[in-house]
This record gives sequence, structure tokens and C-alpha cells, in this order.
Amino acid sequence: MTAESHGFELPWAIEQFRTRAGDEFMDSSLPLMAVVLGSGLGGFAESIESPTAIRYDSIPGLSASTASGHRGEFLLGWIDSVRVLAMAGRLHAYEGHSIDELTRPMAVMAGMRPSAVVVSCAAGGLNPRFRVGDLVLIDEHIGMLHGQMGAFGADRPSVLSPSSNPNLSETVFANAFRCGRPTCDNGFAEAASRAAREGGFRLSLGTYLAVSGPNYETRAECRMMKSWGADLVGMSTVPEVALASRAGLRTLSIGVVTNMAIPDSPATAAHEDVLAVSNAAGKNLESVVRAIARSLVQEQGNG
Repeated sequence: MTAESHGFELPWAIEQFRTRAGDEFMDSSLPLMAVVLGSGLGGFAESIESPTAIRYDSIPGLSASTASGHRGEFLLGWIDSVRVLAMAGRLHAYEGHSIDELTRPMAVMAGMRPSAVVVSCAAGGLNPRFRVGDLVLIDEHIGMLHGQMGAFGADRPSVLSPSSNPNLSETVFANAFRCGRPTCDNGFAEAASRAAREGGFRLSLGTYLAVSGPNYETRAECRMMKSWGADLVGMSTVPEVALASRAGLRTLSIGVVTNMAIPDSPATAAHEDVLAVSNAAGKNLESVVRAIARSLVQEQGNG
């Protein structure tokens, strides 16, 4: 299967960025950061300077986002002297998308060869040491989307070639998106930790478990997930960060603890509460993203 055969052409999609955002953005020598904004975290989009918005479904082969709190747009602009390509909202398996379909927006961003990929998400806290509102750096993950452990069988157009090459390879990825590359960049993790110390907010490390959803987990499922070693549970992130990492990009994933998924707790999760907590944590997430942006500028200067 090629990209063209299922209606999604990576070179054409990237060319839409040039058409809409212009040569000034596309040809700039400033570092490029790709950011994925999960449930309730779209407030960060307001801090992007001179943004150009491109709806996912305006690009053939990409679908509109239907989940509450997800705008379903690419935003191209600037923040702290770096270029930003943001996904304001994402696609989910529970919206009826295959793994291939829900990772196409990330494939487009990866095709731009960003210097950093930061993926954020809302998540339920399984670790009793966490508190609602905490940020958690995801240093490991467990993928159980569509009932599959780790391997996501889907053909994927290669995003390994630089976007400056007009003839992007149509070679497909192997059947498994999982690879041995780390998905938590040490330099970005250090920058995030500094931002947390300076900002006075909590930042932990944890393992994220991705499930299909859309239902929140039962008490029995929470017990099972904890026994697997999961600290967080959510409905996204793993396919996106696995694809970006496989493409050789430096990645960092951040979960916002929006509810505590404690087996014996009487509390129940509601999507409205998840959005409210995510919005409140947005400033802390913005501090982390800005710290990583500054680290990219410093690295470019040292280079």
C-alpha cells in the first residue's frame, strides 16, 4: 500500500504548510518545535505568535477531530524565537480511527523534520503519589490500543527523508511502530525539570498506559493496570510518540494528571472535570515548552 492509494500524500500535505504559512516560516533557519496539545490543553495555542491555522480535514486523508476540547487544527507560528508547529487537538481510536489514520497528523509534522517533538495528554493517575494537576514526564509506555500490545500493524509512508526533498520516499515502515529508540530525550527532560523548579510546580516521572477508551477505567481495571507497572492511563500519545521516535526525532511526552484512578476511591471521572484540570495546568505546560524552546536556541547558538 502506498500513501497515494489511501488518499493521503505526505509531500502534498507538507506543501499546504508552505502555501498557507509562507516561505518566511518554511525557510527560516530558526529551530522548529512540534507540539501536540491534548484534551483541555489548547490554551497554549493562544501564546503562539502570528499563528496560521490549517484544519486537519482540509488536507486529503486527514480527518476532523470530534472529541470535546480538541480543535482539530495545525497551528504554525512562533514562540520564544523558535518556530512552532502545533496540533491543537488530536484524533483518537475511540473516534473510529485506525492507528494509521490517527497518526497521519504526526506523520505530517515528522515530515517537517522538527528539532523537538513534545506530546502532551490528559491522563488518569494510577500512582498514589501523584496529585490532580501534576505534570508527569512519560519515560516509558505500554501500548494497548485496539487490543494490541506494542506493535501497531499499519503501512506508513516514510517520514525519514528531509522535507526539503520534493521526492519523499514512499518506502513503508515495518509492521511495528515500536522501536528501541528512547522516547524521553534527556536534554529536554532536564529543561523541563528546571522549568518545574523555577515555576514551583510538581513534575514526576512515570509509565503511561494507552487504551482505546472512550470509557474511563473501572476499579478492577485500575488494579490490573497498576499491577502492570503503569503510573498513568490515557487514550492517546503512544502511537504519536512512537512514530516520531522511529523517525529519529528527539521526543518528550508529558501527561497532566486530571483525575486519580485509584481502585478503592469513591471518586468518578467526568470529561468536564478533565478539561477543567487540563486548562488549569496549561500554564505549567507552557513553561515546560518554553524551556525546551530556549534549549533549542541555545543548542543552535553553540553549534
